[in-house]
Amino acid sequence: MSVQKLIDQTFSYSRTNADLKDLYMSDMKDFIAIDALLSACHFESASKLVDEMDTVPREQICMAIAAEYGQEFLAKNFGYEVA
Repeated sequence: MSVQKLIDQTFSYSRTNADLKDLYMSDMKDFIAIDALLSACHFESASKLVDEMDTVPREQICMAIAAEYGQEFLAKNFGYEVA
Protein backbone atom coordinates (compact mmCIF):
# COMPACT_ATOMS: atom_id res chain seq x y z
CA MET A 1 0.00 0.00 0.00
CA SER A 2 1.37 3.43 -0.91
CA VAL A 3 1.46 6.34 1.51
CA GLN A 4 -1.32 8.08 -0.45
CA LYS A 5 -3.51 4.99 -0.27
CA LEU A 6 -2.93 4.85 3.50
CA ILE A 7 -4.01 8.49 3.74
CA ASP A 8 -7.14 7.80 1.67
CA GLN A 9 -7.98 4.70 3.70
CA THR A 10 -7.56 6.53 7.00
CA PHE A 11 -9.79 9.36 5.77
CA SER A 12 -12.43 6.79 4.80
CA TYR A 13 -12.27 5.25 8.27
CA SER A 14 -12.71 8.68 9.86
CA ARG A 15 -15.94 9.17 7.93
CA THR A 16 -17.43 5.80 8.85
CA ASN A 17 -16.48 5.56 12.53
CA ALA A 18 -17.77 8.52 14.51
CA ASP A 19 -16.37 7.23 17.82
CA LEU A 20 -12.80 7.20 16.52
CA LYS A 21 -13.04 10.08 14.04
CA ASP A 22 -10.63 12.35 15.93
CA LEU A 23 -8.07 9.58 16.26
CA TYR A 24 -8.21 8.75 12.55
CA MET A 25 -8.01 12.43 11.59
CA SER A 26 -4.95 12.90 13.79
CA ASP A 27 -3.25 9.89 12.21
CA MET A 28 -4.20 11.11 8.73
CA LYS A 29 -2.67 14.53 9.40
CA ASP A 30 0.57 12.82 10.48
CA PHE A 31 0.53 10.65 7.34
CA ILE A 32 0.04 13.74 5.15
CA ALA A 33 2.90 15.55 6.90
CA ILE A 34 5.20 12.56 6.46
CA ASP A 35 4.24 12.28 2.79
CA ALA A 36 5.04 15.97 2.26
CA LEU A 37 8.39 15.61 4.03
CA LEU A 38 9.27 12.58 1.93
CA SER A 39 8.38 14.46 -1.26
CA ALA A 40 10.64 17.32 -0.15
CA CYS A 41 13.47 14.86 0.71
CA HIS A 42 13.39 15.89 4.38
CA PHE A 43 13.96 12.34 5.56
CA GLU A 44 15.31 13.22 9.01
CA SER A 45 12.24 15.32 9.85
CA ALA A 46 9.95 12.58 8.53
CA SER A 47 11.81 10.02 10.64
CA LYS A 48 11.37 12.11 13.80
CA LEU A 49 7.64 12.39 13.15
CA VAL A 50 7.36 8.62 12.62
CA ASP A 51 9.25 7.98 15.87
CA GLU A 52 6.71 10.10 17.79
CA MET A 53 3.68 8.20 16.49
CA ASP A 54 1.69 5.57 18.36
CA THR A 55 2.57 1.97 17.56
CA VAL A 56 -0.21 1.04 15.11
CA PRO A 57 -0.02 4.12 12.86
CA ARG A 58 3.79 3.96 12.99
CA GLU A 59 3.66 0.38 11.75
CA GLN A 60 1.17 1.36 9.04
CA ILE A 61 3.29 4.24 7.72
CA CYS A 62 6.46 2.12 7.83
CA MET A 63 4.75 -0.58 5.77
CA ALA A 64 3.54 2.05 3.30
CA ILE A 65 6.99 3.65 3.02
CA ALA A 66 8.60 0.25 2.47
CA ALA A 67 6.03 -0.59 -0.21
CA GLU A 68 6.49 2.73 -2.00
CA TYR A 69 10.20 3.46 -1.52
CA GLY A 70 11.65 0.05 -0.68
CA GLN A 71 12.74 -1.71 2.47
CA GLU A 72 16.33 -0.51 2.17
CA PHE A 73 15.14 3.11 2.04
CA LEU A 74 13.05 2.57 5.18
CA ALA A 75 15.92 0.94 7.07
CA LYS A 76 18.49 3.53 6.00
CA ASN A 77 16.41 6.67 6.60
CA PHE A 78 14.05 5.59 9.38
CA GLY A 79 15.85 2.79 11.18
CA TYR A 80 12.90 0.40 10.87
CA GLU A 81 12.64 -2.96 9.16
CA VAL A 82 9.50 -4.69 7.97
CA ALA A 83 8.93 -8.32 7.18
